[in-house]
Amino acid sequence: MTERRQAPMAFKAGGLASSLYAVEGFEDVNGQAGLASAADNATLQTAMTNSGTQATSVVSTYVAAYGAPTPAQITAAQAIVPSVATALDYIVLYQAGYVWSGASTSQPGLSLYAMQNAEDLGTLLQYAPPSAQQVIQGIVAYLDALGGATRLMDMQSLGAFTLKQIRNNQTPSATNGGILLFNPISANSYLGYSSNKTNSQILQELGNAGQKVTLSFTATKSQNSSYNIAFAGGASLNFFGDLLNISAGTTFRGDVAGQQGSGSTMTITMTYPGVTIIPFAPAAYQETSGTTRGWFYEAILYQALQNMKAGTNAQSGFTFVNGVPGGIALGPDGLSYLKALVVSGYPTISIAFTEGNYASFSSWLSTHTQVSVSLFGFIPLGGASVDTYTASASQSSSGTGFTLTMTPPAPGSQGQTIPVAAQTVPVLAAQLFPLGVSAA
Repeated sequence: MTERRQAPMAFKAGGLASSLYAVEGFEDVNGQAGLASAADNATLQTAMTNSGTQATSVVSTYVAAYGAPTPAQITAAQAIVPSVATALDYIVLYQAGYVWSGASTSQPGLSLYAMQNAEDLGTLLQYAPPSAQQVIQGIVAYLDALGGATRLMDMQSLGAFTLKQIRNNQTPSATNGGILLFNPISANSYLGYSSNKTNSQILQELGNAGQKVTLSFTATKSQNSSYNIAFAGGASLNFFGDLLNISAGTTFRGDVAGQQGSGSTMTITMTYPGVTIIPFAPAAYQETSGTTRGWFYEAILYQALQNMKAGTNAQSGFTFVNGVPGGIALGPDGLSYLKALVVSGYPTISIAFTEGNYASFSSWLSTHTQVSVSLFGFIPLGGASVDTYTASASQSSSGTGFTLTMTPPAPGSQGQTIPVAAQTVPVLAAQLFPLGVSAA
């Protein structure tokens, strides 16, 4: 998923002054809305009414000691504590919860709940100046008046902080979960995906011939130059065109299964060595020691989608402000990203011609032993990072039919050296993950 712009979202929890911090494409925009839950909204409104006198006292005490917070100060505070919108927010969430507590810029600061339940709030605000004691006492009274509503307010603060951190990490780098790109080769080109498998681990597994998977199917030529293809345990299908298209330099290009002596019935077996699963996904948001990483947070999308579907019955949390943008579907049948790829080395291809004429086919093969191969005429089984296949035939022990084996050479065995970053490998399968289906 290379498109990183998310639908407009907001965290539906009222702030200290019922403000809402909304995020569009993980960029700050102004927004106003109530809580996702009517019950939560009622709880918050009651708490604000009950704490009005104490809130006014906090602001007036702070202004008397330090002056009123200026617009410039509030803007600067918002860069660290995004939910700051009023003078009261500035004093309680920023000055007390962040500055006086000594929180780092990568931390959300003290929660209202933590301050409310402290035995002595002053011990948590160890960097507060002596002149702040009356302000701290006013904050204690204000938090007591809020009661259980501090949980809802903390949800807003943490939600805004989390979205801000995700936004800050939208530019992939070596320090925030980005994967260095090799195509084109660049020292500073990163993709916003992450993987728990290193290049050396991938190369080691690709070199393990014991990790293999075998694909086999039968093909029967019909009179109208088509093939009836049947996979083991699966349905059959008709295919019009070349089954195994090969090219031998400038001397031949065509369907190997259609050459002299091949007969009409064959079994094709492809053995892929070094089967390797490479898991990767958008760099997930995570808080680490002293910093944060990643720009993607599936849990936010899940919660926003569930709350949007619930409408007025939604719980507190994230929701889409104006609905998901047109044309984008979320959920099991919606937009997905690649979660893993299954890759391997180049396959050894075996074709058992059950009715073939070994002598006739061998005569043709003697001038076409070095070939390039494609399945069904359009799926290349070789490429820039593998030399041409070596083709050989052997008669079956029963004397009826024969087997053609096409073997890829070891990398560089024919004098061609390809840098690791420029090598390619077959992709056997891919796993998709739909957005908005997981709370984790």
